[in-house]
Amino acid sequence: MGTAGIKKALIKEPKKNVKQYGSGYLVELSPSESSFTAYVDKSCLGPGTRNPENTIRDVKWFLVREHLWNAYKQLYPQLSPSEFFSTLKTSNEENKDYKILEGNNRVVNVSDVKNGIGNIGVVYLLIPYNVFPETDGVEVLRVVATDRPQVLYCNFKFPKEGSYIPLQDSDKKAAYGQTVDVEVYTHLLPDWHHNLEKFVFDVELVNKGKVVSKKERVEITNPGAFHYNAQKSLRFLINPEWQKNHNSQKQDEKYYLRLRGYIDFTGPVLVANGSVSATGQYDSEQATSDWVRLENGKWIYDSSRELLVPYDTISSLLNQFETQKNNQIQYIGDIQYKKREYDPCGYSKITIKDEEDGDRAPLVIFDEEDTKGPIDRTSQIFGITAGDKRKKISITLDKLTTKDVFCQGLLLDEGQKHTAQTNVFQVNKVFAAQRDAAGFNTQTDQTHSQQQQNAGITATNENRTDTDVIKTNKSYNPSQVQQWTAGTDYKFEGDSKMLLMPKYNYNKTFLQGRTSTYTADAANILWLFNYFILNEDLAQNYFVPISTCRYPNQIAKIKVYPDIEWEVAFLITIGKGYTGKIKYTRERLNAHHQNYNMRYLGSELNIDATQSSNLGWVLKAKAVENGKEHEIGIESIKKVVDTAVAAFNMTRQYLEVFNPGNSDGTPSLAQSRRVIEVDFAIDPPNVGFALGWKFGKASNNEIVPIYTGGLRADPLIGLTVVVDLVPLIKFLGPIGRVISWIIQFIEWLSKSDLYITFEVSFPVKADLSLSYNRVDGFANRGKQKMWVEPGVTLRAGCKSNEVVFIPTTTRNGITETTEVEKWKVEGNVATSLTFEKEWGYDKNQSKYYEKSTVNFKGAKMTIVISELISNRRIDFKPTHQQVFTIIEEPKDPIYDSGKIYIEEKK
Repeated sequence: MGTAGIKKALIKEPKKNVKQYGSGYLVELSPSESSFTAYVDKSCLGPGTRNPENTIRDVKWFLVREHLWNAYKQLYPQLSPSEFFSTLKTSNEENKDYKILEGNNRVVNVSDVKNGIGNIGVVYLLIPYNVFPETDGVEVLRVVATDRPQVLYCNFKFPKEGSYIPLQDSDKKAAYGQTVDVEVYTHLLPDWHHNLEKFVFDVELVNKGKVVSKKERVEITNPGAFHYNAQKSLRFLINPEWQKNHNSQKQDEKYYLRLRGYIDFTGPVLVANGSVSATGQYDSEQATSDWVRLENGKWIYDSSRELLVPYDTISSLLNQFETQKNNQIQYIGDIQYKKREYDPCGYSKITIKDEEDGDRAPLVIFDEEDTKGPIDRTSQIFGITAGDKRKKISITLDKLTTKDVFCQGLLLDEGQKHTAQTNVFQVNKVFAAQRDAAGFNTQTDQTHSQQQQNAGITATNENRTDTDVIKTNKSYNPSQVQQWTAGTDYKFEGDSKMLLMPKYNYNKTFLQGRTSTYTADAANILWLFNYFILNEDLAQNYFVPISTCRYPNQIAKIKVYPDIEWEVAFLITIGKGYTGKIKYTRERLNAHHQNYNMRYLGSELNIDATQSSNLGWVLKAKAVENGKEHEIGIESIKKVVDTAVAAFNMTRQYLEVFNPGNSDGTPSLAQSRRVIEVDFAIDPPNVGFALGWKFGKASNNEIVPIYTGGLRADPLIGLTVVVDLVPLIKFLGPIGRVISWIIQFIEWLSKSDLYITFEVSFPVKADLSLSYNRVDGFANRGKQKMWVEPGVTLRAGCKSNEVVFIPTTTRNGITETTEVEKWKVEGNVATSLTFEKEWGYDKNQSKYYEKSTVNFKGAKMTIVISELISNRRIDFKPTHQQVFTIIEEPKDPIYDSGKIYIEEKK
């Protein structure tokens, strides 16, 4: 934009309805202030303007919706200002979305902006110009027509892609069990001029005059400055229970929306006596206006005042659709060829390829030049995964010769030839050939010899004669049964290549035929559970009949599986626990699921370590549909685990009273009664589990459900038993008497109580990984292990009889105290053996094997001296600790069976 020309416009005698808008102005037109005068003078011109008088006299005004202008700027950024102006006018001539006003001192009326309900609250640009309008470097005026506060519409919103019901060419239809979107659009409800206003409303879903569902107290808060219209989205579930009231299986039920609301406030306000707050209401059954929205420069209908619900469910519609397709494949008949034919009108090979998967080899389903295998392999099916986004699958014919050769139009309408693409790739019409129980009937081709002569082909014993199948009067339309549209579902790339663009039609309903208590938002995700169990019956079939005179009625078949991937991970563990005299710290399994390439759960699975020995757990599940992640709540599993966890924690609390030392420093029940101390602890499970499943390619490129994941249990279950040996020494005869004397002497000498304990632990652990599919079985990845590690520990020590009284609790003004020794010495000798069982796969031998080993972990002695560091709380600090290795751990197992190969059963 240069320095010449009109750079701004002015408003004559501006009133209160003129608002500062950035560096320019916005005029609010209303019934009470319905016009203003716009003009330019010399102050509005750039310094390079050559003829200011003519420029001012010849001024014109371009009045256009601001969002329309901006949308076209994004669509056509490369156009010059004059080209852009021409394109904008041409594209919107029919809808009259702009006006050109002429003359200086131009009066702009509300009628110039508001020509219907769809224009109120919409901001317009008023651009002064001489040759073509521009906004770069120009301070344009803005104009908006306002009206009384009102609900402009409350309509059913069309889905962004396709329709609610797959295979139905109607955006107004949805099925029982589906969730539909509703959009509310208001004008000055609330009014942005009043910051604290909000619009509160109820929306009713109505069928045959009866309210079947209701959303209450939905709110639209202040949308912000210069936003005259507000929008709110909500959802309704079309409850499957309502199907019981469906009058006729052949007639759609009609649903409507009713809205009632009022202005409320988000904070305290001063309201004058007698003032009445604005209200709004809307009844889509009584409304007469249909609304359009601008998308990609075009006005489209994207909502409806009514919703039509057919009797059939999505599930039954999809099943009918698959049945119809499969039936047509059978009616047409895929003619199997066991030997090469020689008609000049033909092709040599049919290849199917996924154009978006560069790693996947194409599938050849027919090859007349194959000398090793059968030439006709059209029974093979090309499988892919897809979702709402279409895939690109090509079907290519090698050495196609249908033009400039003799073509008798075999299995075509009279006069038709295979020169047309749709007569080779028969998407519109295909004739069935005669057949009986023995197969397809044939007859000798009397024209074959002449065909060869015309084509210059030398007759041989192999090609001298030819037989053809016989046409029936039964024809079928593959595009109709598959509901294809040219350019959307398929297109041709040259004579010998067809590009098929299939997608997967999801059943986005849930709990069909059952009472649904779920909200619309929940049901909008729960449909994914229709695909929780991935079986091959979920595949949707597509087919293309391919014909020439040489090989008529070959059928290329494609199966589309849902592009849905599930990941479920589970973790149950304990933080740091104290049980009796044993202090243990658990290995954390928080990141366990990441070992199995769980892409979507990431690091979300986590339990914070605590000082409590209470059990903690977490469960996460994600479904990924077409790359879009959904977090799923598996409430039934959560309830089971919650119950189990609560039971464990309660049991632990009750057993704790029998432990030799309680966490609060008070004597346990066992100590106070001076009984033989048998301390036991059941180590709770520390389990991480991950499993993911989706449809994917097996080693032969067949699409099958693939499962990956694993389990880590450390421990799966652990048992520890501790026995105090001191009370038992007196039963050991003369040796016991000697030991007892030594104990008494030590106790007298050190004024302490001596203790000796013996403890044995038996944790059982497991580490499993898997990758499985129907074709390849269990993949040869990883090793599966399970092991038992019994540990033996002998502990001995003594505690000082010099005690300190530490206040612990205060009750009714009386402080209670606890006796705590001032120091203690403890020593232990510990050792363990590990019995390990391993299962794996030896790639060199191509065999499965098992292997057993026993490892000795050596023996170590630990001496710890601790003293009380505070007279206010029970807190011991190790002042000296020393670890002595008594027996070194051998490098090699003390027993190793080696690999014992497992012979597979035939």
